[in-house]
Amino acid sequence: MRALLVYKDSFAQDRIAICCLSAMLKKCGHQVALVIQGVTDPGEILRTVRDFAPDVIGYSAMTGEHVSLIKLNRELRKDYKFLSVFGGAHATFFPDLIDEDGIDAICTGEGDEAFPEFCRRLENGKEYWKTPSFHVKHDGVVHKNPLMPLVDVSALPMPDHKILYDADPGLARTGNRFVMAERGCPYKCAYCFNVEYNKSYKGLGKVLRWRTPLQVIEEIEWIRDRFPTDHIAFVDDTFPAKPDKWFDEFCKLYKQRVGIPFDGTVRANTLKENVLAQLKDAGLSFVWMGIESGDEKAANDILGRGLSNRQIISAAEMLHRHGVGILTLNIIGLPVPDPYETDLKTLDLNIKIRPTYGGSSILYPFPGTPIERYAREHGFMKGEPIYMETYKRSSMLEFSSAKEKRKIENLHKLFGLVVSFPFLRPAVGFLSGLPFNGFYRAIYYLWYGFCLKVRLNPINWRREGAYYVGLFFRMFAKS
Repeated sequence: MRALLVYKDSFAQDRIAICCLSAMLKKCGHQVALVIQGVTDPGEILRTVRDFAPDVIGYSAMTGEHVSLIKLNRELRKDYKFLSVFGGAHATFFPDLIDEDGIDAICTGEGDEAFPEFCRRLENGKEYWKTPSFHVKHDGVVHKNPLMPLVDVSALPMPDHKILYDADPGLARTGNRFVMAERGCPYKCAYCFNVEYNKSYKGLGKVLRWRTPLQVIEEIEWIRDRFPTDHIAFVDDTFPAKPDKWFDEFCKLYKQRVGIPFDGTVRANTLKENVLAQLKDAGLSFVWMGIESGDEKAANDILGRGLSNRQIISAAEMLHRHGVGILTLNIIGLPVPDPYETDLKTLDLNIKIRPTYGGSSILYPFPGTPIERYAREHGFMKGEPIYMETYKRSSMLEFSSAKEKRKIENLHKLFGLVVSFPFLRPAVGFLSGLPFNGFYRAIYYLWYGFCLKVRLNPINWRREGAYYVGLFFRMFAKS
């Protein structure tokens, strides 16, 4: 079978899911091509569809990205014949997507084994509409099939990074490489898809699954030997959530065979002093650490964080002791009676923690998440919301007034700057009330880019400068 994979844009990050799908499809003997809607020239997309003549086009979409991909699919179906399959987070948590005109099937969970099986059945004239993990239209009926068990990630082939870099040469020239060592998250944060995801897979395998240290090292070596590699970003939901023995082997191999600075996402209660010391010695340069909210009641009762502020402060102190940079992850604009005052508590906690960068996002109540239900039940969401491509621009929630919403959105843009320069804290109330959202948005991206690409993970400006300048304008214009 010929399978064409499509997703919306790279935005300086590898889509590991695409790399995994391509590797499995190729392992099963299928031909695979990739185009990226925001990167590949529209004329080139049409030429690829014409010349490659795919039997299946597989679209991978996060919520918000699905809108333009649905439009592209409808345009392609006017002139070409293929089966259209949508997968990714939006298809999984908004299965009504199958009802959209022009969509033949959706994958409602992990696609590593399910998508190749779908293609195998289609190729052999079997009942592809009964493929596990798929909802499929066939003869006027939508067939909704149960999920396949969770995959053993250590049994999967090495992700196909080459197909990604061939499709996005600008991304290939950057020195930041993305690798996944572990899949799954056992925590129950209300804003995250993992809560419902884990419920749907109950009894179908272990939530937390990791590859062997050697597999991870060999993947990094493969990338490093073919593409400029200055830094490794581990995209595991919680990088330290592995046995100590795993880190004993990994840190030894990484230091001996790789020796490149790396980062990972951590949760305050998963940090251990002995493991952190090993990771720092192996090359850990900074971590992404979730704070969510400085208001403990909002953080735990509404967001389901399950951590005290004291635990977060202690984890930050440990990271400071070991000389590891901190990029905090915070959520602005919560469905609470006093959202702006709640956000100020988050700001103050970050100032106390002293991260290298205080990162923030505006709460996006994605479909199917507990926070979406909570926001609806408490009157902060009504009707069918318009999901945009980014949660770094404006809020979807309904607040008490347009003035309050503006203050929340402006505080989000100023958040990281104020954390770095606390002397601005007394002026936050005045600054947040000004009608300068577009100007503040530019400040937000510029300061975020400076902290990430100069302070934490310095880039090679000669090789990557043009790419990141272009990325700034693409991110700024994101709808």
